[in-house]
Amino acid sequence: MPNQCRADRRGVLPPIAGLLAVESAAMPQESRTHALDRLGAFPAKPGRPGAPGGSPGLQLAVSVVVPGAPSVRRAPVVGALLLMLGIVLPIVTAAWAFSRRDDLVGLALDPRFLTVVIIVGLTVVLARLFAIAEVAHAFRATRAIGAKTMVATLVVLAMATPVLWLAFRANEARSVVADVFAAEDTPALFVPAGPAPDTNQVTNILLLGGDAGPGRWGLRTDTMILVSIHEASGRAALVSIPRNLTRLQFPPGSPMAAEFPNGFDDLTNAVFPYVSTHENLITAYSRDGLQPEALALTEGLGYSLDVAIDDYALVNMQGFLEVIDAVGGFTIELSESVQLPPSIPGGKHPIPTSIGPGLVEMDGTLAIAYARSRSQDSDYQRMGRQRQLLAALGTQVSASDAVGGFSQVTGALGDSMRTSLSSGEFSDLLDLLGDNTAIGESVGLIPPLIEPGDPDYAQIRVIIDAIQQSLISGQPSGYAG
Repeated sequence: MPNQCRADRRGVLPPIAGLLAVESAAMPQESRTHALDRLGAFPAKPGRPGAPGGSPGLQLAVSVVVPGAPSVRRAPVVGALLLMLGIVLPIVTAAWAFSRRDDLVGLALDPRFLTVVIIVGLTVVLARLFAIAEVAHAFRATRAIGAKTMVATLVVLAMATPVLWLAFRANEARSVVADVFAAEDTPALFVPAGPAPDTNQVTNILLLGGDAGPGRWGLRTDTMILVSIHEASGRAALVSIPRNLTRLQFPPGSPMAAEFPNGFDDLTNAVFPYVSTHENLITAYSRDGLQPEALALTEGLGYSLDVAIDDYALVNMQGFLEVIDAVGGFTIELSESVQLPPSIPGGKHPIPTSIGPGLVEMDGTLAIAYARSRSQDSDYQRMGRQRQLLAALGTQVSASDAVGGFSQVTGALGDSMRTSLSSGEFSDLLDLLGDNTAIGESVGLIPPLIEPGDPDYAQIRVIIDAIQQSLISGQPSGYAG
């Protein structure tokens, strides 16, 4: 029976093959061509899933440099997003920072910009890691894809080291900036009763320099300079207040006036340490996270000079030498020899007995010694030297110097400075002090103009008002030395 079946099948197949041959021969040439075309239109058999075309090694390498570029054809949205985060975002951020290159110091001290630097730095790294992961997933069935992915990941992490270091330093700086600077638009610290309306056009900032070392705030304010700025014209004036000014007045009803109704019974530079050692005054003058001692001193000077004081900046002079060193120092020209103190706390090298005349290269140690020297003249000449140092520092220290020593500058600022200014306002103040053409007058409240040991506060108020009016009018006050 089986043999018979096989014979039957053999007998049937030839006729079928012949029939097909006849039908094919009978089909017109045009119909056969059309059928072949239809057959060619059928899709080819799909390849193995997870193995797209192209070289996985090349795509991984491109993802390291241009994240998302190899992914655009497979996943357009993912590829475009990775390109945006890994390439476009850092380029746009860098271009924006470059457009503000004249205010790099302000940017470096702006906590919002520092936050942006941190986010962009981390995004640049993560975009490349995600791009590598996308390529690895697409070629997951390819031999040795794991080893190639590992190599690409290590390359990204090696390239990311400086980026992550920058983000780390920016995060440190952000915390320092938050400690040193105040928020934007803080109210004026002191406004006298009934100030003349036109003097509202002038902003007044009190610069205080103390004699303590880094991190020590129970200091005497040996340097007190009132910086007055006419916002509309950009004109400015510097008024030095002697440290030995006596009988500083306080507004009636204030905590200090309650203790000293006839004026402070010590030198003005002793107000700060006095307040710091009295808990009741610390509590009374606590406000907005600012230093109570500085607020009490600001209140006394504002009331005694009858001038509104908008902000203060307090610097520990011994800590400030670190800032000067961090930005590379500066040069001043002396018309005569100046004797220096034998040593200063925190000095980094021996101090010469004198410097000048002529050009003198100043590092932090020499600058602070020069600012503190009064052995051959007096406090009043020392006040002039302090104003000279401020002008030289502001003029000669460029934004690139400040940014180059950024980590040292921010570290030193954290130990040596407190202010009610925002970081942007402080940057504007530095720009102003560096513009010699903006500072129209520099006045010291010294003899014969006033007698600090027996001050006539009515006369002092006349002088300050004349200086304020000169800023508004652009005419000399007649008091500049």
